[in-house]
Amino acid sequence: MLGILFLLVWITVIAALTSHERHGRLRLQPDATADDVRGLLGARQDHSTLARYYQLALQRGMPKRPTQLLRINYACALNGMHDHQRALDELDRIDLRELTVPESALWMNNRAYTLIFLGRIPDALEHLNDAEELLVFEHNDHPEPLLMSCVSSTRGLAHLQAGDLDAAEAALRLALQQEEEGVTLRFDPEWQVDVARTAERWYWLGEVAKRRGDLSEAVRRYNRAASEPQTEYGARALQSLEALQGSAAADSGAHAA
Repeated sequence: MLGILFLLVWITVIAALTSHERHGRLRLQPDATADDVRGLLGARQDHSTLARYYQLALQRGMPKRPTQLLRINYACALNGMHDHQRALDELDRIDLRELTVPESALWMNNRAYTLIFLGRIPDALEHLNDAEELLVFEHNDHPEPLLMSCVSSTRGLAHLQAGDLDAAEAALRLALQQEEEGVTLRFDPEWQVDVARTAERWYWLGEVAKRRGDLSEAVRRYNRAASEPQTEYGARALQSLEALQGSAAADSGAHAA
């Protein structure tokens, strides 16, 4: 158990963003560490199990900086459980002085993601603007595309919840593009586009099309997400496809009657 807790302390801060994403590839330890944890918990993370491990680790007492990083991941797991108020409480306990600039930007992104589900869209967008400005300033107008993709993805979700479908689509497509660019710029065959984040973004793009009433395009986008059924949003896309099929069958039956 202690070995598992030690591994969990060093899971990436980007965990899940947006996904809750928690399935990031920006790691604080070598790749093998995060791979070990993913292998332990499976391709589709069990957020409640993660939350229990994080909570136990936090109770044991650790140096201040690892505690901040662990608390960020704990908040991600709570978001995955849809316990957004507790996630916000955990994020608000973090001492930003202990974080690097990219970690601070990711904290802003995670807090924005949490605020979206608490109905605080303007506050979330303000956080995302601050995160983007911080990353641009830190990287001399050439911010890390993988980090920016997380900000763009969360921005897309914020616009979707606010009903601005055009802005949501633009931000989510930009997130997909930024992640691909980020992987390409790594020049490392070990780096690949994260299928969980990709599935989530296509799922939300499916929601955009559905709200526009373009059901054929929604089906196409849900199918893109569902191509990764082992991920959380791939599974949700399958459920959405089944619901659309059921609705279409019901409409057909009503017209026949």
